[in-house]
Amino acid sequence: MNITKPNELIGKQVYDDQGSAVGILDKYWNSWKKQHGYVFGIRPFENIRDTWFRGTTKLIPFSTDDIKDTSGSITLKKTLNDLSIEWRKAISIGHISYAQDTLMEKGIYDRQGSRVGSFYAWSEKDNTDSYYGCFIDSYLSEIWQYPYGTILPLRIEYLNYATDTITLHKTLEELKTYWDTYHKTTKPLTKSPPSKKAKSKKQTKNTKPLPKKTTAKKQVTTH
Repeated sequence: MNITKPNELIGKQVYDDQGSAVGILDKYWNSWKKQHGYVFGIRPFENIRDTWFRGTTKLIPFSTDDIKDTSGSITLKKTLNDLSIEWRKAISIGHISYAQDTLMEKGIYDRQGSRVGSFYAWSEKDNTDSYYGCFIDSYLSEIWQYPYGTILPLRIEYLNYATDTITLHKTLEELKTYWDTYHKTTKPLTKSPPSKKAKSKKQTKNTKPLPKKTTAKKQVTTH
């Protein structure tokens, strides 16, 4: 579903695909991919979080693609059972498996101990690659000139180990290079091929008549 004003959804009640009340929409972030729009966070009702989400006080994430309807309240395409399974899904970091909900909102640090941001999103598949989301700290957004409030992709193999925080295999410099490259390569994918073909066609059309005009002028001046 196309969402153009996510701020207007804040405070609305969220229902699952079967009409069960889940909670209140509490927050949203920009997603790293335009086609996914936004990442939203539900503040679950007390009875719901105790029954389905192991008593968590954390926000339950979902994406723009999960929304069925926003007229009046918000209705999702997923059931409470679907959301619960995703929430408890195991994540392997090194040789240890962690429940996803235990990692949500943990601080993320690079391999040199520099703070990067917070673990906020869910697993997302892009062909064969699996990503998680990193909500980068505001000081990095300012230094790197990234838009504020954006969740950026974090490849699962970048996760090194988890304790009270999550430590990555990468340095800040390596992460910035990856995120810069990622953003540069996602934008031209739909535009580059047509423009290259268009340029090549124009070049082939323009290169043929030029010699004819030149030779014609030379023949006129010689007589």
